[in-house]
Amino acid sequence: MNGNDNDKKDIINTGAAENAPDSEKTAEPENTAPAESAPEESAVSGESAPQKDAGTEKEGKGKNKGPKNHKFKKYIHSVKFRKTSISTAFTVGFIAIVVLINIIVGILGDKFPSMNVDMTKNGLNSLSEQSEKVVDSVKIPVTIYVLAQKQQIESDSSYHQISSLAAKIAERNSKISVQYIDLDKNPTFAANYKSESLANGDVLVTSKKRYRLLTSSDLFTQQYSSDYSSSETYSNVDSALASALNTVTSDSLPLAAFDTAHSESLDSSGYKSLLENNSFKTDDFSLLTDEIPSGTQLVVLGCPTTDLTDAEVSKLANFLSDKSLAADRSLVVTYSPNQKDMPKLSSFLKEWGLSVQSGVVVESDSQKYWYNPSQSYSQVNIISDIQSTPDLGSGSSSYGDYFTTPLSSAVNILFENSGSKSTYPLIKSSDSCYLVTSETSSSDEMKKSSYNIAALSQDTVTSGSKEYKSNVIVSGSTDMLSSSIIKATSFANGKYVAALSKYATGTQNSANTVDIESKDANVQDITLSAGMTTVWGVWVFMFLIPFAVITAGIVVFVRRKKL
Repeated sequence: MNGNDNDKKDIINTGAAENAPDSEKTAEPENTAPAESAPEESAVSGESAPQKDAGTEKEGKGKNKGPKNHKFKKYIHSVKFRKTSISTAFTVGFIAIVVLINIIVGILGDKFPSMNVDMTKNGLNSLSEQSEKVVDSVKIPVTIYVLAQKQQIESDSSYHQISSLAAKIAERNSKISVQYIDLDKNPTFAANYKSESLANGDVLVTSKKRYRLLTSSDLFTQQYSSDYSSSETYSNVDSALASALNTVTSDSLPLAAFDTAHSESLDSSGYKSLLENNSFKTDDFSLLTDEIPSGTQLVVLGCPTTDLTDAEVSKLANFLSDKSLAADRSLVVTYSPNQKDMPKLSSFLKEWGLSVQSGVVVESDSQKYWYNPSQSYSQVNIISDIQSTPDLGSGSSSYGDYFTTPLSSAVNILFENSGSKSTYPLIKSSDSCYLVTSETSSSDEMKKSSYNIAALSQDTVTSGSKEYKSNVIVSGSTDMLSSSIIKATSFANGKYVAALSKYATGTQNSANTVDIESKDANVQDITLSAGMTTVWGVWVFMFLIPFAVITAGIVVFVRRKKL
């Protein structure tokens, strides 16, 4: 009974299930049919497929991302990625380090200029031992004004030395400062120095005592070849700055006064510049109408073309014997062969044992004169010999091999000693010279001899309890003091005349003495023939190096592409 009942129940349940609505049929277990069959049934029945819920969509997206994430992870762990990443990181890091080092070095170089290594052969960007002593001795505030924009000076191959040395001077002594003044933007600055013609590139060194202007001709010297076809530039920047510092900080400076009353034919600009570079003050005055400036130690008559008056002769005599001047003092007179006779001046010089003979000294030895293409007759450009007595404070060998006295008259020494006066030859010609006068004819047999070109007569003056030297110096060559000769580095004239002027004023051993030294500003460290220049310039730099760079780039590109 019970078994039949159960069978009936099963039959009823089965029928019920078959007749049940579709919604109830979905209650079957999920594993009764594959998930893929659902869309097929919907398509058959014509009904739309049921929409997936949000969770199903997210799950589907996650499944699609899976392979991409896997590939990315695989790539970043690959050898190729590691090699390219390390290379890129190394390159970026190296560039960053180089940039950082350049920035640091630039900052430190500006703050500590002495860190900048001087790579020039002549040490153009280094302070000399002489200059270091001068800089260390400065005890009062000093300002170095460079009259240009700083960027303009530093970008110029020649003037860059001014910026470099001025910075090192300021670094070495805190009492010295450097300022750059653009005269175009600051015209009022020049108005404070109306007596000077300030120009772009000049250097003005100032203190509370005085100022010193250094022009381009003081800082640099141009030396031309014998035929004027080429030139060389020499730098005086180091010693000129040291001299200017000495000038503006010294308690007193010897004064050199140049007479202008007698139409002097000497162009004194070169001689004045030389004196100022050697810590002198210079001034012009009229011996005819003015008194000799107070404190003068050197009076210069640069080839006067008119004779002196009795009053002028008296002024010179009083100057040389002035007992109130507690210092050495000197008179310098220069002559030329065409100078007319001046009886009063000649009579005054004879009292000092000196006279000048008319005529011109001519050199017969071609090895002892130099050629000047602007002259038709170069035998008058004689090379003369500097005498060792009196000792000017440095041996005659230190001046150089060539000292020239163009267009020289002969200076006669009338006595060696007379009373308290003594005479000395300063410069002599070679013994292969002869004297040509207005009375000499071409048929005359010329007698060769050595002639005095310059001489000195010396006396002593007692001031207080001390004795001082009183000197008269006569030069038969005015041109030996000309600007072109005195600045020429190939001649010893500049160095000797500076030493003679210091001796004449008793300042050769003073603390404020600075020797002006010229250095070749364009020294060639490497010299090449024309053929080698072509090889290096054309084949190496135009072809070989660019080809090597291109080849290396191609090799790197191909190898990296294969990684």
